[in-house]
Amino acid sequence: MVYPIQAIKIPDDTYSFSTEGDDSLLSSLSKINIFLGENNSGKSRLLRILLSNNDINYIPSDPNIEKLNAFIEKTKIDFDAYFKSINLSNFSTIYSVLNQIETLKYIDNHSFELLDQIEKLKEIIDKLERDKSSGTNYVQHSDMGKKLKELFVQNLLIIGDSVIYEEDFKEIIKIPKFKIIYVPILRGMRPLQGSDDVYKSRTIQDYFGENTDIKFEIFTGLASYKKIKDFLLGDYHQRALVGEYEEYLSTNFFDGKRVTLIPSEGKDTLTIKIGDEFERPIFKVGDGIQAIIIATLPLFLNKSEDVLYFIEEPEKLLHPGLQRKLIETLLNETGFENYQYFITTHSNHFLDLTMDFSDISIYALRKHFEEEDHYEKTPKFLIENLSHGDTSSLELLGVRNSSVFLSNCTIWVEGITDRLYFRHYLDLYLKHLDSEDVFKEDFHYSFVEYGGGNITHWSFLEEEGGEKNINVERLCGKLFLIADKDENKESRHEILSERLDNRYYPLECREVENLLSKDVLFKVIKDYEKVDPQMETFEEDDYKDLLLGKFIDDKLGGNRKRARPYQAKSGTIHDKLVFCKKALNHIDNWDDLSDEAQSICEKIYSFISENNK
Repeated sequence: MVYPIQAIKIPDDTYSFSTEGDDSLLSSLSKINIFLGENNSGKSRLLRILLSNNDINYIPSDPNIEKLNAFIEKTKIDFDAYFKSINLSNFSTIYSVLNQIETLKYIDNHSFELLDQIEKLKEIIDKLERDKSSGTNYVQHSDMGKKLKELFVQNLLIIGDSVIYEEDFKEIIKIPKFKIIYVPILRGMRPLQGSDDVYKSRTIQDYFGENTDIKFEIFTGLASYKKIKDFLLGDYHQRALVGEYEEYLSTNFFDGKRVTLIPSEGKDTLTIKIGDEFERPIFKVGDGIQAIIIATLPLFLNKSEDVLYFIEEPEKLLHPGLQRKLIETLLNETGFENYQYFITTHSNHFLDLTMDFSDISIYALRKHFEEEDHYEKTPKFLIENLSHGDTSSLELLGVRNSSVFLSNCTIWVEGITDRLYFRHYLDLYLKHLDSEDVFKEDFHYSFVEYGGGNITHWSFLEEEGGEKNINVERLCGKLFLIADKDENKESRHEILSERLDNRYYPLECREVENLLSKDVLFKVIKDYEKVDPQMETFEEDDYKDLLLGKFIDDKLGGNRKRARPYQAKSGTIHDKLVFCKKALNHIDNWDDLSDEAQSICEKIYSFISENNK
């Protein structure tokens, strides 16, 4: 996935980035960029600095910009060499334009002028080509124009094979004109007094100054009524956007029941009609739904534009399940391809979600002071790009176990790859059922990784009179536990089966990788080998109870193209996470699952359904 911006220059020297290089450059940006830190750590201030910078300097992700720079450098060199070859060291008309064409380090508001200058250079070349007169050294202008055009066209191949001379550079090199949307912490959908957006006015007064030329949209939610009304009274495209948004609300939050947003005459808040229910004021559907509307409405109403979206603490009033749905919306909604998000948060759940999605960057902010002579010190702010799973982020948020929200039930699996496999299988099963039931992860159910042998630490394996184990029911309520087959621990399987009954499932095969169907396993091996693997024929029963890594190595024999063996020292799969991701790429339909994988999904679904009645 390509994001509009890969790095952005921070126009404030009180902030510095903790990596080598330009420490004023916020780099490694992704589709979603999350800023976290303690209170008063500078994260909200950083957000406002970035969005209010009218001449934003950034490095784009679009590789065409790098190609444009290479084209400019090569064209300047070639033109200069040509003029020297004809003993014309300075053709002023050309050089006056060339001197204004500089390569781009950052994109800013002046970058559009560069494309205009390149177009102007083309105009001069075309004019020379049509001019039959001679230059100062008796070279025909038309010959000069033809040669320069030849060099120009030749260098266009740097940008792309399909680029033609007649194309406008503004169409070839698309520099986006971003629409910037800011959702401040002060927001809601119920006006206090009158029709003015008092939240917006207060936000401008406090953070930007009343005389500031605001070139970005501040959306507090109070304008929702007017926006919906204006769009419904607008053109076909605007009315269609409202319809798409109503469909989004229907599908994701109201079990597919038709949703209609109504800006009733004489009211100051939206009215909502859900299915066959009587219409009612929006604030009567719950604060969480209002919070989702505030966070997503401006996005849907600007679909297919180039949007930089800044929002403070979107988790306000949102259950963890709704937080997941918001992240999924930002990443996957059609029409949001050219959107990029900048978010401040105190939510540990947002951080947990980053483990399940790529295209998210996390930045921790910390305040510090430099030694100064005077009494009042100016704070500095250090920005650090955190890796996934960095526990220091939880410390910054002050997370304790008691602050974690609980889902209605949990599915316990041995490790991360088990979780990734079963989550994917369950998604396919839900699509296969085409049921009206809509179960959302982290709302109706959650996955728990218990770490294999650590299962002995939990209360359902506690022996009478033995050491007190962890009380699992106190921790997470109803659970469904899946365990690898282990013939050496039959007694443990018997105890778990007795105490958990139909909420316990021991795999009939050795471990989760052995659940893969023959076709999927063959495709994964082909991914590794880069060619059709030359291996002995096999069936699913052949590897059901074997160490899968060793099985693959044995079947390939001396035909393996991949340098590294498939087996770890234990004989199981080496680097299970990479293997898992390759496997999931080939599991697109319910029929791609083995019989046992399908059976497990049915049991998990039944368990989730039973605990969400």
